[in-house]
Amino acid sequence: MKKVAVLYNLNHYEHEYEAEFDSQVTIDAIENALKDNYNVRLIEATSDFNWIQEIIHELPDVVFNICEGYYGPARESVYAALLEQFKLLYTGPDSTNLLICHNKSMVKKILKGKILVPNGYSIRNIDDVKNVLDINYPVIVKLNSEGSSIGLCKDSIAYNSYELLNRVEMLYNLYKSNILIEEYIDGIDISVIYIEGIGPLGPCTVQCDAEFYDYEMKTVKDDNVDIIETKGDYSMLYEIVRNIVRILDIKGYAKLDFRVNNNKYYFIEVNGQVSFHPYGEFITCAKKNGYSFNEVINYIVKYTLKKSMKEYSFGIGEDYGNID
Repeated sequence: MKKVAVLYNLNHYEHEYEAEFDSQVTIDAIENALKDNYNVRLIEATSDFNWIQEIIHELPDVVFNICEGYYGPARESVYAALLEQFKLLYTGPDSTNLLICHNKSMVKKILKGKILVPNGYSIRNIDDVKNVLDINYPVIVKLNSEGSSIGLCKDSIAYNSYELLNRVEMLYNLYKSNILIEEYIDGIDISVIYIEGIGPLGPCTVQCDAEFYDYEMKTVKDDNVDIIETKGDYSMLYEIVRNIVRILDIKGYAKLDFRVNNNKYYFIEVNGQVSFHPYGEFITCAKKNGYSFNEVINYIVKYTLKKSMKEYSFGIGEDYGNID
């Protein structure tokens, strides 16, 4: 029986950054989905990195990597990069994908002109706000390399330059991190997932008592959130997702978020490292197309095991011309 190591960061509900980590519910669900077909070993990737010796000792056939990381804008890619050093096969996007996709500004710069994206700016400090000139209010102000809507709340929408400066100052002083400022697109949030070998699945929408799916809704008020399948013809959205996947050269899987306004799909962000919560967006999208939780988890492992080594991406799939 093949050996699968589930490598994860556990949410102990002690720090804000743990909002990105997986709950015990998710970890147990993944283990239960795999245990009939594989020898499953659960390994918590703690911040002391002692888990490295454990995973080397286990030498699994495949690592189910769902680590988010602790610090810095490249934190998601660290675990994939380490697994690559030990020549271990692992699920999901490779280290290049995770590095690029976690940088919202970089992704939008790559996609701009090819995919509809909101107009925006990325800034590194408070003084950079003066360079924000040709933009229409309202704007949304958020951290460039954070997940789980950390730093996002109802006050994240600025309606004038005064509110913009106040929000930037608050975010920067609190997180000391790069900030993304972009035109706020009024509309409905919608998500589609992509699984390599299957293609786009979904979409689903989030229903909550807020302007958008912010940090509070994802954490303390998550009982008031409903993630539902959407009905209709989404062939156009599927084609947009395929295009994004091709341009970014995404491997494994991803979740892509959009805002729908006047029947136009504005790309918001791509999540390379996704949540596999049994009732979360990724699994809800899969269920819309008839895939159960267990089928999704086992498919990902089986597909990964088809290859003798991880297939690495260039990070972008655009053709830059032939080399003579």
